[in-house]
Amino acid sequence: MTVALYRRYRPARFDELVGQELIATTLRNEVRTRALAHAYLFTGTRGTGKTSAARILARAVNCEAPDGGEPDGVCAACQEVASGASVDVLEIDAASNRGIDEMRDLREKVKYLPASLRRKVYIIDEAHMLTTEAWNAFLKTLEEPPEHVFFVLATTEPHKVPETVRSRVQRFDFRRVPADAIERHLRAVAEREGAAADDAALALVARAAQGSVRDALSLLEQALSTGERPVTVETVRRELGLTDPRLLQDLVRSIAGADAAGTLRAAAAAFEAGADPRQLLRELARLARAAELSALGWPEGMDVSPEEASLCADAGAIAAPGLWVRALDLFAEAEMNLRQPVDARLQVELALLRLVRPAASEQPDAQLAALIARVDALERRSARPPSGETAGPPAVADNGEPAGETAEAAKPGPSTKDDRDPATPEGWAAEWPVLIEAVARSDAMLAGVLRDCRVVETEPGRVVVGAKGQFHYDCIRDPRKATVLSEALSTLAGRPIEAVARFVGEPQTPAVPAGTVSDATQEALRTFAGSRVTSTRLREPGERALPRPPRAG
Repeated sequence: MTVALYRRYRPARFDELVGQELIATTLRNEVRTRALAHAYLFTGTRGTGKTSAARILARAVNCEAPDGGEPDGVCAACQEVASGASVDVLEIDAASNRGIDEMRDLREKVKYLPASLRRKVYIIDEAHMLTTEAWNAFLKTLEEPPEHVFFVLATTEPHKVPETVRSRVQRFDFRRVPADAIERHLRAVAEREGAAADDAALALVARAAQGSVRDALSLLEQALSTGERPVTVETVRRELGLTDPRLLQDLVRSIAGADAAGTLRAAAAAFEAGADPRQLLRELARLARAAELSALGWPEGMDVSPEEASLCADAGAIAAPGLWVRALDLFAEAEMNLRQPVDARLQVELALLRLVRPAASEQPDAQLAALIARVDALERRSARPPSGETAGPPAVADNGEPAGETAEAAKPGPSTKDDRDPATPEGWAAEWPVLIEAVARSDAMLAGVLRDCRVVETEPGRVVVGAKGQFHYDCIRDPRKATVLSEALSTLAGRPIEAVARFVGEPQTPAVPAGTVSDATQEALRTFAGSRVTSTRLREPGERALPRPPRAG
């Protein structure tokens, strides 16, 4: 029977623990100086090396000729522990041995001396599963074990371990392994297996593993099982059910714009292309996190590829505040639901719908504020005389002077025109929340784009909207969206208004090496600020263009 990769390449020394260098150094020094604690607590997410470190520690403390704190791996003691035949190193699964009877039995057995090794080692996996009664029965032994015994408790949920226990052990927190460290490990494993694999494919597997070395090796084995060599990005994406990047981008943009139809359309296209529901939720959660960090002003914490960074920056700017945090909650809940026998696709679609079409009770206060502002604007507009008409002659008293309150209004002074009338950039700035709310009823994505834009110039019948980002600029220039914006401007102003986009951000550097475009192209780039070259190669005869998914909207 073939042994799985994650078992064949399980670390046998502290220096082989991937991504846990600090923990490895500390444990190695404790073994070398014989300054071992009587009990350890190893915590961290799955596949980060907790149980492997416990087994290495068990070999190291019993090794007949340790090498600087590392087990030599060749002595009789190391061989006995590694084979699993030692009766002095016991691994207990707390998930199935969680009761008081099991702990009482353990408490009795620790009194006996080791059969062949120097020390007995008890490794209790999933320790958080022990019952309260079991902990109470085990506590005294854990606090003062015999000299020939020590314990290693491993858990993914340290908060469920009683405080009385946590205060009596030496704790090590195993962190998620960085993607670049996992990628290097996968490359070494692929080379030892004699399997050719593209660097991009290994990087994709490393990202999909989400910090778990064991998951990464399992995913790599799945990709290798196809027999395709070299293993490519397409191989990995197909075998792991990962979403095509273009479909994922469409889905994220539709979510950012609260476009319910576009969101479901993009999700359907992803499922039809073979996307796995669980993987789709994880990829969306990863990008949702990045979008939220970008919106908060910490883009360096996004931990995504350069192409995804641009997407997440746009998504963070477009989406309503709090949308991506709500997305993370909903995606996590949906992934939990997938552990049950449910319709996986329906669970994903339900999470997406709840995100882009929240219940009335979940509507943010900003929408209520925008509604109040819109009502206020309508009231002001109805109080103003229609275009071309006057309010009529003021009432006069017997002495010929304006009567009552109109007397003050008739006196010379500043213009009596409503200073909130949106006829200047400043006036439109005051009305901008109302405009966004009006646009949102027709095009939620455009409304999201407008949150990051402003009016930079006005003239009769024309409003110039400035956009700092290329995505925002392209969106407003779209004829359909420009029509929606113009209609909203016209409704708010009470007269026809044409919306015109202007790029006001920093000109982008052309995305091609210097010298690869003509002088005419360079001149065009200087003339049309914000433009960029996306391709400089013509397709070869017979070469087909990549198919593009249907555009939402």
